[in-house]
Amino acid sequence: MTTKRTCGTESYVEELKQRNPQFEQMQQLVEQAVQQAMQTQQEGQHMRMATTVTIPVVFHVLYNTAEENISDEQVLSQLNILNADFRRKNADAANTPSYFQPFAADTDIEFCLASLDPNGDATTGITRTKTSKFSFDHLTDEMKYNSKGGVNAWDRDQYLNIWICRISDNLLGYAAPPGSPAASDGVVLHFATVGAPPFNKIASNYNQGRTATHEVGHWLGLRHIWGGGSSCTDSDNIDDTPNQLEENVYCPQGNRLSCDNGPYGDMYMNYMDYTDDACMNLFTFGQAARMQAILSTARSSIFSSLACSASLRSDFKTELSGDTLVVAGKSIKFANASAGIRPTSYKWEFEGGTPAASTERDPVVTYSQPGKYNVTLTISNGNLTSTETKVDYINVTVNDLVVYPNPSTDFITIEQPARILVRQVQMVNHVGQVMLTAEARDRVLRLDIREMPSGIYFLHITSTNGTFTKKVSVVR
Repeated sequence: MTTKRTCGTESYVEELKQRNPQFEQMQQLVEQAVQQAMQTQQEGQHMRMATTVTIPVVFHVLYNTAEENISDEQVLSQLNILNADFRRKNADAANTPSYFQPFAADTDIEFCLASLDPNGDATTGITRTKTSKFSFDHLTDEMKYNSKGGVNAWDRDQYLNIWICRISDNLLGYAAPPGSPAASDGVVLHFATVGAPPFNKIASNYNQGRTATHEVGHWLGLRHIWGGGSSCTDSDNIDDTPNQLEENVYCPQGNRLSCDNGPYGDMYMNYMDYTDDACMNLFTFGQAARMQAILSTARSSIFSSLACSASLRSDFKTELSGDTLVVAGKSIKFANASAGIRPTSYKWEFEGGTPAASTERDPVVTYSQPGKYNVTLTISNGNLTSTETKVDYINVTVNDLVVYPNPSTDFITIEQPARILVRQVQMVNHVGQVMLTAEARDRVLRLDIREMPSGIYFLHITSTNGTFTKKVSVVR
């Protein structure tokens, strides 16, 4: 084991930027959303979350040797440490110096061990995979893929994935920050850092489970407390953490002054510094606010997770990217998207559809008449039932260009089939004079003809499907 704390998150982020050209832009969008959320918090007089957020966790244990195949008790010890640290129920909270006590926060964030897997089947929340890999390089993310000797992530919108393995280069852990690719999102821990004695039997300065606390802080958008460089010009962008020159290591004593941060100096007992496990004991209110802002924006999907509950929730979508606009006479394949316990029965109701009902998991339905129609899905596992109705969910359009009413006195509607847009319409009289021109960027256009004299006219319609001419009558 390393003698000083090591974290691979910063080098991992740089690798992501090189590997994925869109990653840096995604980070910027995440930061914009977070700043807006934090501004809203401030305008609400620093209101905190009304209820505690509980994050479902799955631990993926990857082992090459028996030593790496750590016990369930050691994993559960780590979960308990995360809960204690994030709720400020850690036994060593009393070690926070009196002058930093007013800044120490309960983050209102908790963690639960997943009881349901992505298929809705029961799980212990711990997966175990024998691997031929002696160790894993954090820059390649191989532990996160079945094909590379690791194990695939569970849905990151529903779970915090934590991989436990032997990491190369003496790294204790690293995390994917908000905005990272879905397949590699989560936290990686060196197996020797997981949990605390008596379950963690490896003697080191990093056997109290604080590596997980540090890395989950990164996963929730926190930076290292010193900002990342070795100067006083960078920052962790948190107002209530004193600006400090660089990381602190081992277990400092007394006040360590840097960057004009007297009289109390560096907050080296913060979980986002580099000190030993035994010397870490707090997050600040500012850090808590940022993590809460991340949870309300970039990681908001976690609120809807049922991974730790013995319940189910009906939901569905259409198979083709959720497209609910269809031409009359065409078919739509519905896809069950329910969450929670795996259903054993499905009852669909399709207003205006053929068939009008189905018990299949992913039925195919044909809609013959234009209109907007409701869809209902009721699921059950024998004991629990859940129903979801989406009103006007399916929008069935005409299957060819139509102009109505004809004859008309006040308005003429021009309607195109699904995914065909009207661009321009000219209304021309019988001698070729343009009487009316309308621009549009929609499938349906409504023309006001109340000022038009009676007579026969020609509509020259330009759309994404070409140009057409329709004869219409205006009557008074």
